[in-house]
This record gives sequence, structure tokens and C-alpha cells, in this order.
Amino acid sequence: MNHHSFLPRFVAALALCATSTTVLSVAGAPAHASDYSAADRIAELIDEVAPSQGQVEQTDATSAAFSTDVADLPLTDSAPVSVAGGDVPLHVYLPEETATGHGVGAADGTVVYKSSHSGADVAAQVLASDKVRIQKVIHGPGDPHEFTYELGNGYMPLQAADGSIWAYRFDQNGAIDIYGVGEAWARDADGAVVNTHYEIRGNSLVQVVTPTGETVYPVVADPTWEWYNAAYGAGFSKRETRDLANLGGIAGLCSSLWRWPALGAACGIAGFQWWTQAGLAVNADGCVFIAAVPAPLAVRWLSSACR
Repeated sequence: MNHHSFLPRFVAALALCATSTTVLSVAGAPAHASDYSAADRIAELIDEVAPSQGQVEQTDATSAAFSTDVADLPLTDSAPVSVAGGDVPLHVYLPEETATGHGVGAADGTVVYKSSHSGADVAAQVLASDKVRIQKVIHGPGDPHEFTYELGNGYMPLQAADGSIWAYRFDQNGAIDIYGVGEAWARDADGAVVNTHYEIRGNSLVQVVTPTGETVYPVVADPTWEWYNAAYGAGFSKRETRDLANLGGIAGLCSSLWRWPALGAACGIAGFQWWTQAGLAVNADGCVFIAAVPAPLAVRWLSSACR
């Protein structure tokens, strides 16, 4: 076992303070009053129907983004949302299915990207809880109901054994940076729950919204992104990965982890995924990284220490 590969730090949310300057302009150009009224209407709808996850923070409008200490929300949909936390921030691009333009700040701090052709709008928020929400507002059955979030800056999406969704990357030393994605949700104009789920397609996270004949538009749907300071887990060498994959299945793998109680305890939930990922890593002549915190997950270990 490569002891330097352990990450014995437990999950802790950042305690970052956001700024409190009201957004008055975009990239130095004054916004039209109609833009602000439309942005405020979107923000009010979200406030009425979205699950409460904390107060929306105000942002500072700079020449590059709407900024807080937690995240930079882009001026236009061609640039990504940048979520701070790890050494390398997570980049999330606004949904490619929406044809939005420049962002406009609503009075409560929400940044709204209105559709240029009466389609779905996008609204981004930095919350006092240090979470970042990127919501879609679907105005009618003819609007898109699938939304693709491409990840950037080296991050990849992952579904853990417990069903939770994460975005992760490894640094040059093999340590993991990881962001959690909140459970998918969607609400209609009456606040009723609308069926929705995530799918991982390549390097993108896709939210699929499935309305019914009872759904009242507009519908608000969201993924919420939050940084975690580390994972508790270990990277295994190629030899160790082969051993894990050849231990006679899940029971053998779990029994081999007795030296690491947290991993051993989580193996009962995640053993099949861990064993499967170890086998895939062996087939690729690689290594596996297994974590118990913040979620029971296993991924191919991208590190120079994989040897």
C-alpha cells in the first residue's frame, strides 16, 4: 500500500463569506429595465417553488463574471460557472440545450440567462450555504426537457454505489478533489414535484425532466453543486488492484480491507461497484482508488504513483 496516497481528511464544508454588492451592470454596459423585471420574475418564481437551501448571496459584477468567494457566474453562456474549493476549481458549462445570452442580476442576487427564442431560461445562484445552484425554467411542453452540463478543468462525473452523483479529479500527487451534486429536483408552478433524474453521458451530467398531463408550467429544475474538502480513501498500486479484483468476488475484497475500518464498513454497501472498478482498472493496466467518505465510490486512480 502506498501510504502517501491516503487522504485521512473528513468532509467539512467551506466557511466562505460572499460579498454583498448589488449587481447593477453587465460588463460595463447598463442593462435594460425590461431585463431586470424579467430576471426578478424568474428569481421570484424560484423562491416560491424551489426547495429551501439557504439565502441567495449577492455578487460583484466584474469585467469577467458575477463573482463571490464561492463561485464565479459567467457573463454569458459561452463561459463556465466556476465553483471554488479545491486547488483547481470545478467548471460547469450552462446547458447546451438552452440558447441564452448575457446574464442579468436580479434584486436577490440570482443571475438570469434569458432564452433568446422563448425557450428554457437558466438561473444561477450562489447560496449562503456555500452551494451553487444552476436552475432551468421550462416555460412549456415545447421547451427542452433534457439539460446537459459539460464539466471542465479536468473534472469527470461519477455515480457512487449509494446513487449519489459526484464530480472529481486527481491532482499531480494522486490526491482527489471532489464536488457533490445534490439530488435532482423539479417543481412546477404550483410547487408540485415533477419527475426528474440524472444521467452520466461521457464527461457530462444530464438532467432529464419528465412532466405529466397534470404538470403546470413553468417548471423549475436544478442540480446543486458543493465542494467537499477531501475523500477518505486510498489509491492502490497495480499489483494491489489485481489482488482486489482476484479475491474471489465481493466477500474477498471486503475481507481484505480490514486494516482500514472505514473502507471495510462501507464495502458492504459498495462492494460490487468496488470489485467491478478494480477489474476495469486491471483490464486497462491501471490502478483503482476506493473511498468511503464523502460517498462509497471507486474510480480508476489517475496518478503517477499508479505503478
